[in-house]
Amino acid sequence: MSMNSRWNPRWNVSWSIGAVFLCGFLELQNTWAQSPAIEAESSQADAQSPKKDVSDPETQRCLESTCRSVPLRETLVTLGSKNIRGVFGGFEQGAGFGGGVQFTSKDAIPNVKLRANLLVSSWLDHRADLEAFIPHVGSSRNHVDLWVSYMKRNRNFFGIGPRIPRDFKTDFRTEQRSAQGSFYRELTTHLQGGVYSQIMNTYSFRGRNSTDPPIDANFSGDLIELADQWVPGLLEHTKILSSGAYLLYDRRNDSVGLTRGGQIFGRVSTSDGLMDHDAFSDYGWNEAELDMRGYIPIASPKTVLAVRSRGQFKNPKGGSQIPFYALSWLGGREYVRGYETYRFRANNVVIFSTELRRTVYAKTDVRGVDVFAFADTGQVWGDARSVTDSFVIENSGFSASNWHSGVGGGVEYRHTRHFGVRLEIGHSNEGNAIYLSMTRGF
Repeated sequence: MSMNSRWNPRWNVSWSIGAVFLCGFLELQNTWAQSPAIEAESSQADAQSPKKDVSDPETQRCLESTCRSVPLRETLVTLGSKNIRGVFGGFEQGAGFGGGVQFTSKDAIPNVKLRANLLVSSWLDHRADLEAFIPHVGSSRNHVDLWVSYMKRNRNFFGIGPRIPRDFKTDFRTEQRSAQGSFYRELTTHLQGGVYSQIMNTYSFRGRNSTDPPIDANFSGDLIELADQWVPGLLEHTKILSSGAYLLYDRRNDSVGLTRGGQIFGRVSTSDGLMDHDAFSDYGWNEAELDMRGYIPIASPKTVLAVRSRGQFKNPKGGSQIPFYALSWLGGREYVRGYETYRFRANNVVIFSTELRRTVYAKTDVRGVDVFAFADTGQVWGDARSVTDSFVIENSGFSASNWHSGVGGGVEYRHTRHFGVRLEIGHSNEGNAIYLSMTRGF
């Protein structure tokens, strides 16, 4: 969740519901610490260099809970060990605090775990999942994950391009129904790879923020003379089939204090529209993503320099388009702090983040309080809407003048190896932004 210098009435709801999440977390933290799910995480606290294999509690935690790399990278943190338990997460940035309840079959069915998640955010976005997870497919290293999902989200939108002004700010909602499946294997102790496929039906429409103009007042879902105001996919249904593959090399070590080591994630995919569209609503693109993270101790284990570089590159097929809600973005807590969420959108994005972390209080090997300072920068580029409009053409190139940067700092409470609370403040040339989240950062 982010709070910027401009007041927004939704923050009343966001802060109120968010406070309930936070108070519940603080009230129940001792209970959580005793739950088997959390004990599995903490049992490695005394191991200086744990190996990540299928018998490691970290891997078992992901098999029992939800740690996905595709189609989107996400982790749902569960609390408790019974058939009904609490769950945190489930939404990208900009939704506020997210969480809810999970119903699970646990070990009632041999080699199959059934899960149902009901999730809501503090900004009243909501999501429901039904999942069948098969942990062993011929080998304990092979896994299959099948799930269907429904989600209704509200997001900011400013336009497409790296220089779009803030004056065009509006918002939109999407209603998405999807079915997806993945097969992945623990190739080695630290290397995981897999393939996946997804079909998603999306409808986009006006957002719920009454303080900004409605999205169709500034932009159009139909081709018009002003190509820079045309937003592909706006106010229409799209059905997209995506398939791809990924590799994840993970040498991180967070068994004691701050995270150390590194991680490399790579993914390639192809997407195609399945509905009959006219020439200006034909969707199809190829995509590649690379995310590299490093955590370097400085002088002592209590000081770590964390660095991250991420690139996402989407290349439209022929004369096809990319729906505006599926474009790469920049801005927000995870993608250049100091800017409003989803501030800039285009086909491609590169982001670089540096964070200096220092532990100021250590209660246990895992639990403690850290302070940090950060510097982020990145840019978006790429626009396939027109080959003649001068504004659109200027969006297409990578340029030294299109970098957007932010600096700031904050404080973090680490409750477990994978769960914490962060308060951070970012500053950019567009003002200040405050982010409160239940995460340990990148």
